[in-house]
Amino acid sequence: MQQPVQILLIEDNPLFVELARRMLDEGKIDEFSLESVDNLAAGTERLSQGGIDAVLLDLTLPDSSGLATFTRLHAATDGVPTVIFTSVDDEELSLAALDHGAADYLVKSEVNAAWLAKSLIYAIQRNRPAPVIDDVADSADGTNADTVAEPEEVDTRPSHETDQSPESPGKWIVTPSEERLVKAKALEQIKSSLLNLLHHTDCNEAHVDLSHVEYLGNAAIGMLLSVHQQSAAADIRLVLCGMKPQVREQLTSRRFDKVFDIQHS
Repeated sequence: MQQPVQILLIEDNPLFVELARRMLDEGKIDEFSLESVDNLAAGTERLSQGGIDAVLLDLTLPDSSGLATFTRLHAATDGVPTVIFTSVDDEELSLAALDHGAADYLVKSEVNAAWLAKSLIYAIQRNRPAPVIDDVADSADGTNADTVAEPEEVDTRPSHETDQSPESPGKWIVTPSEERLVKAKALEQIKSSLLNLLHHTDCNEAHVDLSHVEYLGNAAIGMLLSVHQQSAAADIRLVLCGMKPQVREQLTSRRFDKVFDIQHS
């Protein structure tokens, strides 16, 4: 039998503790087991004992408030993803928290049961390391009995294509080729191409075509945020387009649809 997903809720209001418990029961995404503590110190102590898959964190606690609540906890989580679950609807604060490593930022008055459950599951999934396919584990004969990797083929595959639109010469399109945008090398290559476009005298729109992408890693979203900031400074429109429903949900569930220019198909 599959073990329940272990969630630690750090929240000092008993009403919101009960609300979170009911929402996770109603979410019907997975089976959750919810523990709760009412202050940051107790939350940090519980995390040190292990066995927690994800944290739900209120930012206003008796012993801490604001972004410092997250940064202090994040330093002690040892890789456990944290979803902020707060009454504070502050876009600047939410982006700062995400930039500092929060898995998600949810406003209590806006979220529903399915959204909360999905956010936690996505956070846990995003936090898992991507499968290593280009390294071969050592064995007696130098091969892996289960997997034979082909590093040369993986290393030489282009991470993306860059094309100029034939209909609109000022529009350039960068199309990532990988289904999972998680690898640092590919992200650096894509970022480099996008930043180069910002210096093109004939570029006034840079489109990122995500039609091949099934999943955006946290690093990919961070990369796009960085390019977005520089494109705004250069007065060049950055557009995300062609995305699959699950990728769109990754962005909208974390409120990035309020940041990025997303072109709807």
